[in-house]
Amino acid sequence: MDRMAVSGANAEFGRGVVEALLRHRDPASIIATVRDPARAHDLSDRGVTVRPGDFDDASTLAASFAGAATVLINATFFGQQPELRGARVATAIRSAVAAGASRLVVTTWPEADTCPLDLTRDFLDTERLVRTSGPNWTILRLGYGIADSIARDVSWALRSGRLDAPAADAHCVPAAVPDLIDATAVVLLNPDHDGRCYELSGPRAVGWTELAELATSIAGRPIEYHAISEDTFRTQLRDLGLPQPAATGLLAYYAAFRSGWGNQPHPDLATLLGRPAQDTLDAIRQRVPVPAP
Repeated sequence: MDRMAVSGANAEFGRGVVEALLRHRDPASIIATVRDPARAHDLSDRGVTVRPGDFDDASTLAASFAGAATVLINATFFGQQPELRGARVATAIRSAVAAGASRLVVTTWPEADTCPLDLTRDFLDTERLVRTSGPNWTILRLGYGIADSIARDVSWALRSGRLDAPAADAHCVPAAVPDLIDATAVVLLNPDHDGRCYELSGPRAVGWTELAELATSIAGRPIEYHAISEDTFRTQLRDLGLPQPAATGLLAYYAAFRSGWGNQPHPDLATLLGRPAQDTLDAIRQRVPVPAP
């Protein structure tokens, strides 16, 4: 049985993919690459090969991917500056090629070719690189982290009693994290997906008024959505102590949604799963911290 490697296997997404693969594969056929192998003893105890692998160090990556026919290049670390993240992912792709991988599965960003966010501009370069790197490839445009960022608005509303956001009448389509994990495992397990670029989103568009209704259902009291201006929101963020660069990034995020990016559901996730994707609002609800009693 050909072996496959999953990078970033100590973080939620990568670990989830490993767990999904273990439901279908012999543990000895799975390689988990991690920065800190000491945190992955539970995997090695179950027969998974755990190797050190650092996207900042090509020498560790070449060794960590050795012997794997299929490699997941897990680029779900969205907090990085695009120049740094792009260089790190490029190192991983080239290292997998040098190690002899015949299939590369790479995660990028939803609607990467039309996304106006400056912080995601590296993902198109990543896609160009993997398409021309030599091995067979599959691109998964998935927004791991988007449901969390939308859930933050719900969490803030639970604390303040109102949902304030400069989202106007925009909508969003984040997918449920368990669905993204399962779909990634499906692609890794089946080479029929080679040469495809999939857009993985929730099944329907959700607006901020519906997010306020979600907050209302959690809080047990009425919470309304107030579409505020960017200036008002910036002031609120300053009062919360949020650093200026983070505030600017958040405002850009809302502007992207208002521009129409990330507003349209795509069928690819359900197609890969072979079942309906979890509802978009449920995807968000799953990422809202449960309020303390």
